[in-house]
Amino acid sequence: MMQVTFILKNGKEISVDFVENQTVLSVAEANGIHLNSACDGFGVCGGCHVTVENLGDKLPATSDAEEDALDRVSGITARSRLACQLVLNKSLDGLRIKLS
Repeated sequence: MMQVTFILKNGKEISVDFVENQTVLSVAEANGIHLNSACDGFGVCGGCHVTVENLGDKLPATSDAEEDALDRVSGITARSRLACQLVLNKSLDGLRIKLS
């Protein structure tokens, strides 16, 4: 099984299983990890902003809509993504995601 690790705001790390084609947001929600997704995963609110800690070179490209939403979020970095738009695949096994 493939895993992604969420790094919570308090520093606690939670590793959970995922299957291909799930979004980071859906994996988080299925495992009781709350992200602020006011738009229900449509990629417009920016509330599910996360920081990718590793495997950045293996991430799918950001869409124009995701870029637009990230432009409205404070504290973004080059490693910022929206959890609702980041679709997991086998090359992302071991991904580490820091919650914002």
